[in-house]
Amino acid sequence: MKFYIKTFGCRVNQIESESVAEELIKCGIYYDEKNFDILIINSCCVTEKTEKEIIKYIKKSLDLKPFIQIIVTGCFATVFKEKIEEISKNIKIFSNSNKSDIIKTLTGKETNRLFRIEGFKSRTRAFVKVQDGCDLRCSYCIVPIARNEMISKPLSNAVEEINNLVLKGYKEIVLSGTRLGAYDDEGKRLNHLLKKISDIKGNFRIRLSSLEPMEINEELCEICSDSSRFCSYFHIPLQSGSDEVLKKMRRPYNINFFSNKLDLIRKKIKDVGIYSDVIVGFPGESEKDFLNSVNFIKQAELSGLHVFTYSKRPKTESFYMEDLGYEVKKKRSQIMHDLDKELRKNFGLKMIGKNIDSVVIREKKGVFWALTSNFLEVSLKNKAEVNARADVTITDFKNGIVYGEL
Repeated sequence: MKFYIKTFGCRVNQIESESVAEELIKCGIYYDEKNFDILIINSCCVTEKTEKEIIKYIKKSLDLKPFIQIIVTGCFATVFKEKIEEISKNIKIFSNSNKSDIIKTLTGKETNRLFRIEGFKSRTRAFVKVQDGCDLRCSYCIVPIARNEMISKPLSNAVEEINNLVLKGYKEIVLSGTRLGAYDDEGKRLNHLLKKISDIKGNFRIRLSSLEPMEINEELCEICSDSSRFCSYFHIPLQSGSDEVLKKMRRPYNINFFSNKLDLIRKKIKDVGIYSDVIVGFPGESEKDFLNSVNFIKQAELSGLHVFTYSKRPKTESFYMEDLGYEVKKKRSQIMHDLDKELRKNFGLKMIGKNIDSVVIREKKGVFWALTSNFLEVSLKNKAEVNARADVTITDFKNGIVYGEL
């Protein structure tokens, strides 16, 4: 038998797909991107666009390979099982909570190692999932419905997994979770885990994935100020720079609180890159609200944005709010994307002349690329060794590209 996994959505989904693949390969099922008998689709349902892409992909797969076995799992399978059943009754569906049953169904073997990663093929960075689930209940978000169980990987298991990846030569390991800051192994929170990771021997660094602003504290920043072990990087979802919109979103902070967290981070960590998520076109977002967002983001001097156009999702509170309409959302999205380019340019220019800890992540057409601790992707002027960790001097920024040399 041969299988292929198609993954939609977030980093957590990518980690889970990698883990499923590892277990199936151990059980003697081969991975083949073209000639497969089993298609596993790890799905997402955060936006309507992604949902339509998944449905289209399932139908196309059935047309091209009508006799293959199709398995759909992930958030779309968890929340909208009936939509998959409308396509075909022969598709096997596994919710997020019983995703591990895929291994038993295909191989007859039990596993308790799912979502533990031994390595990422063809990658210099490894991703470790230590937490799952979110209970924040933001008014626009379907994730707490799709992943409503708060689970944390036992601390000792997480440390062992990271240590094994370090021994295999990974220079950067990214700690991930649906809501990483909610990590809690019987009272041992994220800060405790980070301290234990700090004790691991080896030449590696840790990058934290997204952290909610209310889960960032002085102790965490103090731990992450160790530049030899932790990346000078934070990704903190803002979602809106308007207090009025934040209230409607049911986000548990205001812009003053967010600003104070930025000040805390910058006080503790040198040359830190701070990136954020922002949603444009949320129901009830006035022109004033939007301009407040733009102005706040400029004043905050963020390093870059991930811009999301509001997408109405069933089963969420905001689904019943009046939508702003396509044209308004499109215009605001373009303005915010332009602001993202401006922020990244400003941050890149600000780093010229700095020596920054980096990992060489790939070579393409004779050019080597490195990823800095503060998340700049740098085109190197000299040759390097992929997966090497070294200081890179930032020398220039042109046409959206950061240049540097070892």
